[in-house]
Parts: sequence; C-alpha cells; structure tokens
Amino acid sequence: MGRGLSIRAEARLTDSKPAGQISSSRSHGAETQICHNPAMTGDMGGTHLAQIPAVWMGQRVNMKTGHLKFAANEKGNVAIIAALTIIPIVGIAGFAIDFQVTTTQKARVQQAVDSAVLAATKSMQDGKDKAYTLKEANDYFNGILNQSNNSGLTCTKIELTYLEETEELEGYASCEQRTTLSNVVGIKTLDFTVSSAATYGIGKLEIAFVFDVSGSMSSSSRMTNLKVAAKEAVNTLLPVDGYPGDPEDVRLAMVSYDTMVNAGPYFKAVTNADPVRTEVYKGPIYEKTTCKKQNKSGTCTEWNYAVKENNATRTYNISSTCVWEREGADRYTDRGPAIGRWLRGVSATFNPYTDTWSTDNGTSLWCNYDLPVPLTYNRDDLLNFINKMTPRGNTAGHIGTAWGWYLVSPEWNNVWPAGSKALPYDEPDATKVVIMMSDGEYNQVRPGSGNPNSATQARAICDEMKKKEIVIYTVAFSAPKAGQEVLAYCATNPAFAYKPSNGQELTEAYKEIARSISDLRISR
Repeated sequence: MGRGLSIRAEARLTDSKPAGQISSSRSHGAETQICHNPAMTGDMGGTHLAQIPAVWMGQRVNMKTGHLKFAANEKGNVAIIAALTIIPIVGIAGFAIDFQVTTTQKARVQQAVDSAVLAATKSMQDGKDKAYTLKEANDYFNGILNQSNNSGLTCTKIELTYLEETEELEGYASCEQRTTLSNVVGIKTLDFTVSSAATYGIGKLEIAFVFDVSGSMSSSSRMTNLKVAAKEAVNTLLPVDGYPGDPEDVRLAMVSYDTMVNAGPYFKAVTNADPVRTEVYKGPIYEKTTCKKQNKSGTCTEWNYAVKENNATRTYNISSTCVWEREGADRYTDRGPAIGRWLRGVSATFNPYTDTWSTDNGTSLWCNYDLPVPLTYNRDDLLNFINKMTPRGNTAGHIGTAWGWYLVSPEWNNVWPAGSKALPYDEPDATKVVIMMSDGEYNQVRPGSGNPNSATQARAICDEMKKKEIVIYTVAFSAPKAGQEVLAYCATNPAFAYKPSNGQELTEAYKEIARSISDLRISR
C-alpha cells in the first residue's frame, strides 16, 4: 500500500435551472416607446425635458426619434452573481487550507504507524503472543498521536497482517480529518489510509548455543541463572506462537562441554567406534607374590617378587560416548568425520604391574551427561536440554567451540538427521551464528596428547569460523581475565562480546543477542 495521500472529496452546486445557467432579470438592448403622438414632434409640442416626470429620470432620450430608453440597472444582477460565485471561491480556498492540514496530519499518522509496526515486530521477537503484540502496537500508535493537537482527526485502531510472500509484518490505519472551510461546499471530511511494513529476521538463521557446564558453574547459582537466560533467548528467537513464515527459517542447536563433549547418539558417526566397547591387553603381566619362610628358631623371613606371565590377556569394557578434540591436520577444520579424520573417544590403559585399567578422562564424572541437540525449531527439545544441564569437570573450551561450528557446518551433514542438516555456506539470505559462553579459563586438553593449550586451540578454531563468515557472539559470565580475553578474541566484533557479572545481566545479554541477530528495519 503506498504512502500517498488518498483523499475522496465531492462537491456539487444545485439550482432549479440546468447546471451552468444562472437566471437573471437583466434585459439588454430593449427599447420602450414612451410617446408616439405626432403632435409631439419638433419641440415636442412645447413640452420641455424639464417637464418629464421624475420617475423617468435616469432614462436615456433619443433626441432624433423622441423615444426614451430605459438605462439598464445592473445593481441587482451583480449582487446575485456575487452571491453565487463566492461559495465556490470560498470552497476552493477552504479546500486548499484543509488539504494542507490533512497532509500534515497524515505525516504524523505515518510516523505513528511506523513506530507501531516496529514495536509490534520487537514484541514478536521477544516471544509475546499476538494479543499482546497488537496491544503494544496500538499503545505506541496512540502515544505518538496524543503528543500534539489532533483537532478533528479520528483514526481506526492499528491492524496487523503478516505477509508470507515478502515475510513482512504490515500495519495500517484509516483516518478522517474533519474540515473547516470546505464544509461550506459540502466536504465534511478528508479521508486517508497509511501503512507501514517491517521485516523481522534476516532470511534463514542457523544458531548454535555453546554452554560451559564445568564444575565452577555449580557455585553462586550460576547454573540456575544460565538456564533462565538461555530460555529467554529461545523464547525470543522461537516465539510461543511460532515464527512468522516457514518454521524452518529459524533453527537452533545446543551443545555443552566440560572436560569433553558427549556425542551421545552421534558417537559412532564421529569416531567409527561403538559406544560400548572392549579394550584388550595381551602381553606379560607382573604379578606380585608374597612368600614366607620360618626357620626352626622361629625367625620369620618375608620377601616379595613378581611372577611374570607372558601370555596374559586382560579386557576392559568402556561405556562412554564422550569425545576429545580433533588432532592432526584437521584439528582446526570442520571437515566431516571419515577415515583418517575420526574423532577420538575415551580410551583405557592397562598397567601390567598393578593389573589395573585407567581411562584417559580420569573419572566418568568428567564426561557430561548433556547430549547435543542438532538444528531444530522444536522448542521442547531445546528447553529440555537446558533443564538437564549439570555442572562437572574442567573447562575444555576449545572442544565446545569446535562443536558449535560442527552443528552449523554443512560438512557435518552426514552426521546429523535429515531435519537438522545445515545449509550451504553460500545459501542466499542465510546467516550462521555461534554463541559461546563460559565462566572460566580454558584449561583442559586430552592428557598426554601434546596438543596446544585450550585457549590457543580455541582462537585458531574461531579464526577458521570467521573465514566462513560465521557470526560469533561470546558471553564471559563472571569469567577471569584469561577467559574474557579468549572470548573477546573470538567475537566477530567488540560489540558482540558480553561480560555479565550477575544473573540479571546474563539474561539481558542473551536477550540482546537474540534481538540483534534479527535484522529489524522499516522496509517500506
């Protein structure tokens, strides 16, 4: 709908005569013969002009013919014509004035509708329902109109419509402006309609949330605060009433990390190993033996020695779906898992001298219980993940960073189910986002791997993500300086690096991130 002023006005003059004709008593060129007596010739029978009755004064006398002419008296006709022409003149002048007033009012209404549509769009982004959104729009609309004089202006309430083809939220209002001078010619109001539309979203969004659930998150209600903030972000990006347009336009994914990342049902696809597997040791075992010998005097001699068993076999069952960071040439890439590129799961080592096994993750508590949620628009799956997050273990931030990337990478589509496959990097109007969160210092790598420290690896992974034009937001929640530094480095720009220090600031940070992800603008 255009922004042009559409004004309907109609005026008509009526009379008993056909339009355009004016009835007048004026008679042009008529002669009236006052006297036609032959006797009244020459000197008119002695009659002098001075003897003409006074009632004839003002008449013209034809001295040659002796005829008198009535002089045309136009005073009455001019008054009638003036009376008839003044009405349309006043009407035209009045209409020009009223039109200018209406144009000014229309500009104010346009501003009010623009603001109302923006308010409605932000309300929808914040997850509000349709009734609340409509009320919010009308509150903004009326608030702006009431800031100045609205004499004679009456408008309907704002109406909102979502246009699926253009993915715009449109608002419009119809108004009428009462006239003043135009009223004399029957134009009582000038009517107009204004509209505005705002896009909400930047096409298709793929957003991965990365949460730190290390042991430090169990202190000072940090985990409780994180759950509240994360839910607010979900509600903003995936409103309860649903996102306008195609529901698959906005998809969210989630993963948490501590010492490792739990690959869950995707373990086999990323490691080429079974979640329940048996480690086998074959070789010599040195079994400790105690021997005692007592002589006749009662003296006891004890000594220990190891008995070597060359062909011993020991087995150990591992039940774990947790994985370490990648190693080798693909350490900082998103290349999909395959031969030569498998991720490394938990492994166990046998000690032949103590006849015991040990795993490289130290204790099963170091493998978190939270299973990753690949891209989805299912709110329940996302909220359930948030509710189940439990803090434990150390902070392997680089592993969490990598998995945030994997969740939005098309290179990993052979891992994820059909509805969760990522869009190509060059997909038109698509944006990929990773939101990284931590409360600590990146301090954990796979023991004995010889890999660089966690912060160094995280920086390298962030560099590679940025080359793919992935937008990175970071949240350093009461984190120490070292943690803040690596997160600030990873953020796409300084404005995308948040440093909340309490629960309220954390919630506001996630809400602001969620809002800023969407491109909110007046489109027309």
